[in-house]
Amino acid sequence: MSVLFRSFINKGRKNLFKKLLNSTQSTCRCVFFRKYSGSEKKFVSFDEIVSQRRSEAKRSIVVQVNSQASFKELYGYCSKYATIKDVHHYKNNNDEHFMLIEFGSEESLQDVLRSCSTHQKDLDTMANNSPFLWFRTANGKTESYATPTTVLASINGIEQVNEDKLFKELVDCETVSDQIQLLYDRTRLNDLGVRLRYMVARQIECMLESLYANVAVRPFGSSINGFGKMGCDLDLVLTNTLTDEMTKAGSRLVFQSARVEGGRAPWARHMQALGELLELRAAGAARVQRILNARVPIVKFAHHYTDLECDLCYNNMSGVYMSELLWLFGSLDDRVRPLTFAVRRWARAVGLTNPHPGRWITNFPLTLMVLFFLQQKTNDGHVLPTLKNLVRRAGKEDIRIAEENLNCTFLRDMNKLPPECYAQNKANLQTLLLQFFEFYSQFDFQDKAISINEGISVRKPNSLPLYIVNPLEQALNVSRNVSFEECERLKAEVRNAAWQLEAGMDKQKGDDWGLLGLVEKKTTRGLKKLLRVGNSHRLVSVKDLFNDTDDRIPEDSVKSKVERLIPKTTQEVEKSVKEMKDSFVKEKKPQKLKFKNSALASEVFRIRRDKIV
Repeated sequence: MSVLFRSFINKGRKNLFKKLLNSTQSTCRCVFFRKYSGSEKKFVSFDEIVSQRRSEAKRSIVVQVNSQASFKELYGYCSKYATIKDVHHYKNNNDEHFMLIEFGSEESLQDVLRSCSTHQKDLDTMANNSPFLWFRTANGKTESYATPTTVLASINGIEQVNEDKLFKELVDCETVSDQIQLLYDRTRLNDLGVRLRYMVARQIECMLESLYANVAVRPFGSSINGFGKMGCDLDLVLTNTLTDEMTKAGSRLVFQSARVEGGRAPWARHMQALGELLELRAAGAARVQRILNARVPIVKFAHHYTDLECDLCYNNMSGVYMSELLWLFGSLDDRVRPLTFAVRRWARAVGLTNPHPGRWITNFPLTLMVLFFLQQKTNDGHVLPTLKNLVRRAGKEDIRIAEENLNCTFLRDMNKLPPECYAQNKANLQTLLLQFFEFYSQFDFQDKAISINEGISVRKPNSLPLYIVNPLEQALNVSRNVSFEECERLKAEVRNAAWQLEAGMDKQKGDDWGLLGLVEKKTTRGLKKLLRVGNSHRLVSVKDLFNDTDDRIPEDSVKSKVERLIPKTTQEVEKSVKEMKDSFVKEKKPQKLKFKNSALASEVFRIRRDKIV
C-alpha cells in the first residue's frame, strides 16, 4: 500500500489516487482489508460457536401450533411486538407441529413474553416461565395479518432421511467419494437439531437460575462436537462456577450457604432434587430416571417436545473439553467428519456397534480410530496433527482444569497452527476409506494400543483385547468393555471391508456398488450376493445350496467369504435347521444336512424360509 502511495506522489498524481480511493465500494474494501486486517481468520473457535448457539437460544422460543399453516398467523401476531429473524418448523413423533422463532435480540424476546404471553388459569399446577409455549385459537373475530416478509427457514426440519431414498441417491452418485460426502450431508445433525438441543438446555437453565448462582446448562458430546447424526441423544452438563467477581476478597458480606449432611455426596443430593424439579417444572420432560450412585451422578429424561433422550450430569467439564477436542480435529479438514460417518455407518451395518450398552465397541472409540489413522504419516504427509503437538503449542489462554484436577490444556485457536501440521495428505475420501480398512486389517491389536496423543501405536499396559487411550485421561481405556470375541470380529470385518470396497470399485454401478455394499445391512447384502443373476463373482451357486445330496462345498471361496454373513450360535443354527426340515420336507424323511460352517447353514435356512428358489 505504501509503495503504491509513494509511486503516485512521485508522479504527481494525487488526484488519480483520490479517484482510486473513491471509486467503487468493493475496491476500497479490498484495499483496506489488505492494509489493516492482515491474514484472514480461517478457523472459528469452539468457544465462539458455543457462545453463538447460547445467544441464539436466549432470543428464541419454541411454540406448539396446530399445523404448518399457522405460520402466517403466528408470525403476524409476534411481529407486532418484536422483529423476527427466523422461523423453523418441525414435527415430533406424535405428529405435533412446532415452530422455533428466533427474534432479533434477547430484549425483543422479553418484550414479546411480557406483551403477548399468558399462563393457563384452570390447570392444577404451579405456573412457571419457560421458552416452550403453545399458540391457542383466537377468541372472537380472527385478526387479519399481512403476508410475512420472510418464509420458513425449514419445514419439518428434524425429519430423518428415508433410507430407501438415501440408498437411491447413493446409487446415482458418480464416485465413492461422492457417496461418502452425500451420506454425511444427509444424516448429520442439522442447524435446527442443534438449536433445539440448546433450547432444552436453556429451559433447564431458566428453571434453575433462581435456585443457584451463576448456573449454566451446556450441551456436550455428539450434539456439539460435529460428529452427531440426526436423532442423536442429548448430553447436558450443569455447572455452578464461582467467578473471581463473585469471590472478592475485600468484600465483608458473604452469602450464607445450606449445608448438606448425609453419607451421599452433596451434588448427588442436588441431582436427586433436580430430578424432582424436572418432573414438576420442566414442560415436556418425562420418564425421569435418577442414577445417583455412579461416579458421575446422572438424571435421564425424555423431552417430548423435541423428541430427545437426555442425560443431565453435574460439573462434568472433561466431557465438554473432550467435545471441544473432537470439534477442533473435525474442523481442521473437511474430510474428517464424512470419513467418520462412513466408518460408523459401516460398523452399524455389520453389527459391530449396538444401540444398547454391552461388550460392543461404541461410536466414540471408532471416532478415535479414524482420527488415529488420519495422523499416520505417509509419503504424501498426514491429515491431522497429534494431540501432543496441540498441547506443546498451547498458551496461557488455553489452560483448562477440569474436575479432579484433570489437565485439559491444548491449543484452542487453530489459526495459530502452522499449515504444515495438517491437511498435507490430499487423498480423496474413497482412497482414505480404503486405506483406513487396510491400515487396521494389518494393525497389531494384540500388543499395541491406539493413542491420538502420540499419533503412533504404543505398547498395551494390560491384556485387554482392545486398548484405545482416553485422550484427556491417558490412564483410561475407552474400549475396556469390548470383549475378545468382538475384537476378533472387528479384525475380521475390517479385512472383509477392505476386500469388498476394493472389489466394488471396479464393478459396474449396481444396487450395491461402492459404499452401498458397506452400509447396507449384512443380511440384505448377503442375499444379494448369493442371488445376483449373471454375477461372475457369485460365491456359490443357488442350485448347489439346495442340493441336499451334494456335500461338496468349495473350501477356499465359501469358507473365506460366506463367513462374513451374520453368525449365529450353535443352538440357533440347530433350531433353524430343525424348523427348515419340518417346513420344507413334510412327507419325505429328511436327510441330514452337512454344512461347512454354521454361517452357511444359517443363510441356506433364510433363503428357503423366504421361498427364494
